[in-house]
Amino acid sequence: MSTRSWSNVSYLDAIRPDPGWRTDIALLASYSADLVALVAALLALRGVDDDRGTGSKVDFVNAVEQLANRVRLIVQRGRIVAPGKSPKILAILDRYVREVAVDEARASWHPKAALAKHVCDNTSSAQWRLWIGSRNLTRDLSWDVGLSLRGQVGGPGTVITGIEELGHELASRGQLPRTPAATVRSELRNVRWELPSGCHIRSLRLLTEGPSRGIPSEPEQVRRITVVSPFLDGTVVGRLGKWGSDETRRTLLSTRSELAKLAAQVGHPLSGYQELLFLDAPEPDALAAASDSDRESAGSQDEEPEPRGLHAKLIYVEAAEDRVVWTGSANATRRGWEGPNTEVVAELEISRDVAAGLDDFIKSASMVQLTELGEPIQVDRIEERLEAARKIVAGQWSVTQTLDEAGPFLVAECPPDTGDPEIRLHVGLLAGELIVWPAGTSQIRLPAVSAGEVTELVCCRLTLGASSISWLQRAPLDPPPSEDRDRQAIARYLDPRTFLLWIRSLLTGDLHGDGGGDWDDESHGKRRRAAAKAARTWWAPTVEEILKSWCRDETSLVSIDRRVGHYLTLYKEQTAADHSAQDRAVVDEFQRTWQVLRSELVRGLA
Repeated sequence: MSTRSWSNVSYLDAIRPDPGWRTDIALLASYSADLVALVAALLALRGVDDDRGTGSKVDFVNAVEQLANRVRLIVQRGRIVAPGKSPKILAILDRYVREVAVDEARASWHPKAALAKHVCDNTSSAQWRLWIGSRNLTRDLSWDVGLSLRGQVGGPGTVITGIEELGHELASRGQLPRTPAATVRSELRNVRWELPSGCHIRSLRLLTEGPSRGIPSEPEQVRRITVVSPFLDGTVVGRLGKWGSDETRRTLLSTRSELAKLAAQVGHPLSGYQELLFLDAPEPDALAAASDSDRESAGSQDEEPEPRGLHAKLIYVEAAEDRVVWTGSANATRRGWEGPNTEVVAELEISRDVAAGLDDFIKSASMVQLTELGEPIQVDRIEERLEAARKIVAGQWSVTQTLDEAGPFLVAECPPDTGDPEIRLHVGLLAGELIVWPAGTSQIRLPAVSAGEVTELVCCRLTLGASSISWLQRAPLDPPPSEDRDRQAIARYLDPRTFLLWIRSLLTGDLHGDGGGDWDDESHGKRRRAAAKAARTWWAPTVEEILKSWCRDETSLVSIDRRVGHYLTLYKEQTAADHSAQDRAVVDEFQRTWQVLRSELVRGLA
């Protein structure tokens, strides 16, 4: 949430290591997730993202290589967004994803959190970062609110109870190799956290199933209460609307459709609120038009189309002596506060200045009278049926994958069922061809893929007439995809010019620059033509750069030599149609130079 009085710390800023530090481990929790947003998080965790929240091809490869087995995204099963445009390189992100197998008909994995440990090679100290809030790991531009903390074992600050249990739960579900959940909890128990200005954290809790959870207890002498939530139910909203006395000022901010839904309920849960406010996102067509207009008028792509939708979740209370905020992932619903959803919530005391920032945000919303809300918006019946079928398929999904000479083969414990005979299920590997999974069958052969396109990420699509919804789910392989799969994918992803730019970045330590263009740009032909006009020495590593790297750190050439050997072998196996004659000539020249130097500089170190 950004206003003149609230500090604007983005999700990526909150997890990015300081200069000179690197990410040791990171655990990201989200209800839904977008692989493109996951790439942005990986680039930030590697410290190579640019001011657009993205990066180059070289940045991408540096990030995925450095962070393999160090980062996990923990997401609700069935809620990974299927990208409309699927660069094939996204297939290797399966190693970063772990799903929580909760049936959404009953409950959801709903916390939004990021926990990262950063280390510095020159010292033995470590820094911890924690972000919790309302934001899913997606590209959505809705208003969100979050809490960002920095901590250090034995450093300045205060102990915050609950963080160690949150870390233990995320590490248990993330299953990072060489990082036991007990070790994470033990270290976090001794971390001292620096508090944001104007805030005191009373508690931070991961809400799981159990009798001890519920909406907060009503403070004494409530003068004001403000509830912000994009999703509502009458029970929780009605209870909060009774806090305080006749003099208490009560404000509810949500979406217009949610307010209209509650206005029609016989229990009149909105009757206790003097102010009803709403923030709605523009329609997709209007959003695109506004975006194009903004870019034309501003001459850049930095402008965000307004108005933005609402996704922030908080309860703010001014009581006898305190100003208290409860914020995190829980909507103002029974599933959020009473369960059975898993949520993360922080309780804070805030200063008058911080409270002023909330007031500024509230002023940006539109006011509506109860009598103006009208009838509840009717749910699209087709969308409702597709969403119900998605929950059934995702909830029952227990699919593994085998790989043989004919290609991938999916095996389900029981035949996938949409629960609706008119809805058809299509499946295929990410960025691959989708085929119908015949009803009543538990096995299906998918089209063959290349070694670099093997992935545990399966795209599921449900169709009903002309309508459809798509998402990604994991179908684990045994054994899981190897490093050779990643090398095959990267060798196809990096043309020879970009491969040599990557090797050059490793030698020089310069992780920024052209880097072969944007990471998701697949216009290989244009790049080849541009590369043909560029001087070879601009993108091929020089003898001087190799020698300087050896002088700085002899052992670094060993790991670079392994990469050079792997990828040069793979490039030799590619056909003449894959690369131009000039590309091959420069790669051959580099290989001859490297072989001469490695015989003197590397062989004795390997």
